[in-house]
Amino acid sequence: MKRLLFLFSTLLLFGFAGMRGAGAVEITVLYPQPYLYQAPVEEIVKAFAAKRPDIQVKLLAPTKAYEETASAVLRGAVTGSMPDIAFNGTNLMHLFVDRKLAVPLDGFVAKEADWEKQGYVPGMISTGLVNGKLYGMPFALSTPILYFNADLLRKAGGDPALPPKTWPELLALARRVTDAASNTHGAYMVWTTTGNYLWQELLFTHDGQMLSTDGKKVGFDTPAGLKTFEILRDLVKEGGMPNLTDEQATQAFIAGQIGFYMSSSARVNSFTNKIGSRFELGTAPFPSPRPDSKIVSGGATMMIFAKDLAKQAAAWEFIKFAAGPIGQTIMVRHIGYMPSNQIAIDTPELLGNYYANNPNMRTAISQRARTTAWLGFPGENSLKAIQVIYDVMESVVAGKATPEDALKRSVTQVQALLPK
Repeated sequence: MKRLLFLFSTLLLFGFAGMRGAGAVEITVLYPQPYLYQAPVEEIVKAFAAKRPDIQVKLLAPTKAYEETASAVLRGAVTGSMPDIAFNGTNLMHLFVDRKLAVPLDGFVAKEADWEKQGYVPGMISTGLVNGKLYGMPFALSTPILYFNADLLRKAGGDPALPPKTWPELLALARRVTDAASNTHGAYMVWTTTGNYLWQELLFTHDGQMLSTDGKKVGFDTPAGLKTFEILRDLVKEGGMPNLTDEQATQAFIAGQIGFYMSSSARVNSFTNKIGSRFELGTAPFPSPRPDSKIVSGGATMMIFAKDLAKQAAAWEFIKFAAGPIGQTIMVRHIGYMPSNQIAIDTPELLGNYYANNPNMRTAISQRARTTAWLGFPGENSLKAIQVIYDVMESVVAGKATPEDALKRSVTQVQALLPK
């Protein structure tokens, strides 16, 4: 009898669960870079399910990078298989707005009676604006920072409490860190970062521009544009930067073989966990000519592509949750991006105590006041223009092109790809 009662109650349980599932709205979500986003996104989906069992979130197979996510969305527009939500790079939002694929979010915001009390930081929400309308909710925004091996810095005669602030300071220390006998390299910059992220950082920090005001002409045919390639050359020739892939250089830094490593603040938690007690890890602001130089802020923004109104409403609830206090706390505790929700930052049990106890995590936030937008090239050839910059940077790092040649080639090729 007990077994029959157990089976009957089990059938009832699964029957009711099936009924709930049958009435739920299902939405699909596509995200990139699983090495960064998989763990936090999956945890956020579970937390959201506990709050909203009436909405089922189906995660699609992640892509390698933002450009691949963008390509997948554009292909889906042709085949009728776009995801309901996609985590896109903030620099690529215009691709979907120009094609009228993205759903504007202003109408959803207008219906939120207590929007200003939900903690969303206005400056960071503004990264989702295109042509004055809101198309993206920020999920994970970062700034470039300098990671350093404090042990190697001390051996080079430096002080971890006073890490290098400018390129001359960094290169001088990197020269002293470089040691062929111990296979130790002075510095490495992840110049392959998606969307020319760090190339833009080098450009903007030297007061350069990507484009003319009307977006029809290249804007980096300037001394600032030349400086981006000169720094790459100097990192190789003076700073001992090895010609390694991002993955290889990351492993070398974790192993204690690179003194200075420049990348997005997204890697703070990963480095902290993987380095452990191998050496003392430090972080500092990205090298700049001046303390007030611009810092590029970019990352993942959540965009809605659902056509069905019920799915749009469900998608809005999910991205609002992911950008809210709980979602942002989960994101930050997994990776090193900046939170876009002030409630999460101010609440001790969420992120307040976390930042107090993790000084390396505070570096990105310390640069927030001087951030500028991560940009994309306009028009249908945006992804091709990004690839041009990748290829030219590679030629400089490999010693196959001078900075002058690299600038001339990039200007000519990108100009040919811009809208006429």
